[in-house]
Amino acid sequence: MLRDFSKLMELAKKLARTILLRERIEEVDTSKELNQDERDYIMQKLAEPSHWLERSRLKKDVDETHTMEWERLKASTIQDSKLKYLNTVLKIAAVFIGVVGCTYFFLFQNFTNDVGQPLIKQEAITLELENGSVEKLTKSDHKQFRNRQGKIVGLQKAGQLDYTSDSEQPAGLDNTDKPLEYHKLTVPYGKTFQLVLSDGTKVHLNAGTSLKYPVRFVKGKTREVFMEGEAFFDVHKNKEQPFIVNADDLGVKVLGTRFVVSSYPEDAYVNTVLLEGSVGLYKSSQEKNGEEYTMLEPGFMGAWSKERGDISVKEVDTGIYTAWTKGRMVFSHMKFKDIIKKLARCYNVSITNSNTQLGEETFTATFDVKIETMEDILESFKRNYGFDYHMENNQIKIY
Repeated sequence: MLRDFSKLMELAKKLARTILLRERIEEVDTSKELNQDERDYIMQKLAEPSHWLERSRLKKDVDETHTMEWERLKASTIQDSKLKYLNTVLKIAAVFIGVVGCTYFFLFQNFTNDVGQPLIKQEAITLELENGSVEKLTKSDHKQFRNRQGKIVGLQKAGQLDYTSDSEQPAGLDNTDKPLEYHKLTVPYGKTFQLVLSDGTKVHLNAGTSLKYPVRFVKGKTREVFMEGEAFFDVHKNKEQPFIVNADDLGVKVLGTRFVVSSYPEDAYVNTVLLEGSVGLYKSSQEKNGEEYTMLEPGFMGAWSKERGDISVKEVDTGIYTAWTKGRMVFSHMKFKDIIKKLARCYNVSITNSNTQLGEETFTATFDVKIETMEDILESFKRNYGFDYHMENNQIKIY
């Protein structure tokens, strides 16, 4: 076990130099400082959005304690035409230092904040099984999940849960005499997760999302799932069995296509953005009456109003609505009051805005959530529109 904090700081400086001097990451030998489990843990924490806020706070402590080391490091960097990007590169390097510091505290201490209160305990990704039991998942897990008969139906490998392991039945379909067995995957704020259903359909779940789905689809019946939150679907094509996503009172019916559905409880609309193929939108009560679908073409979004119950269609830039699957947040002419909703989900924080005028202001911006902390983003908005804010633990108040 690595308990010497000086060794951690030495490793942090090595990683920082690697980035600043544009060396290959493989050239930093961590074998003497960390064992394999500890290295895996650091990389896991680097990838998990739920720990960005803690890392940001730890980074500040490290920066204050090791100012001289930073100055010496900056003085030794390559002097070329790209020096104007030094501040950005330093910020990236600081993330590594924050990760190492974060690893130290999470592994060996019960870290507390400045006023002596423990930091927020992060929620886990959970999988509710057919029998009602709940399994906690982390992105470093490798697990097997079994059905009522004890047969393996799902395999978790790191950040993906795969139900295609059973090759006895084609296209992931069981016979009609078998009852449906459901699992429910829930991803809390601050995290994302990927899922492969038994028919090969791929689903990428965004922060604050739950999806209920059959462990195995049944031959001759509609493939049907139920969701709340936001997810990107890449549906395996099957002309004989449509795929239906139920989100609130909206149904999305497809044969095989790629699309995003966003259905958070606090949002006024359930949005469906189509990337390729074709989908039909309908109110759950309408399909039973045989009424027509609202059809979408690629590059269009269908928005169902929860208040009015109608569906409107408009052409959109699909890249804005899929950016989160690549670790980016893109806002295009979006009101600040709606932006902070997305930020709260992504960073697992609570944001209260008492600045009414600011809430109605519109912004266009892009952030890389793998690098930029919540504080970085707030400072960016602050430079464009003056306001004050206070951040403590996971609570943010904007004035």
